[in-house]
Amino acid sequence: MVRWLHDDPDEAVLLYEELDVQRMETRKVHEFRDGRLLRTDRVSPGDEVSLAWESLPSEEEIAEQAVFEVLPLTAAEFEAVWGRSTDAWV
Repeated sequence: MVRWLHDDPDEAVLLYEELDVQRMETRKVHEFRDGRLLRTDRVSPGDEVSLAWESLPSEEEIAEQAVFEVLPLTAAEFEAVWGRSTDAWV
């Protein structure tokens, strides 16, 4: 999970990501300031939330960027957020 530190009211503030062994996203949830949770399990550039086309950098590399704060997230916590979220393509 990553907290995205920014002031844009239209962008997500929390990014929940499930990754495979190659660090490719398999599922993702974006949480917005208004509490909205949008999820996806596919690459779909036209949707508000889409999986990345490339593997993600390491947690250390992400944490080096001042706009991101890497936070711990268990599989059970991810499943709980996934279950509360709405499909991005609906």
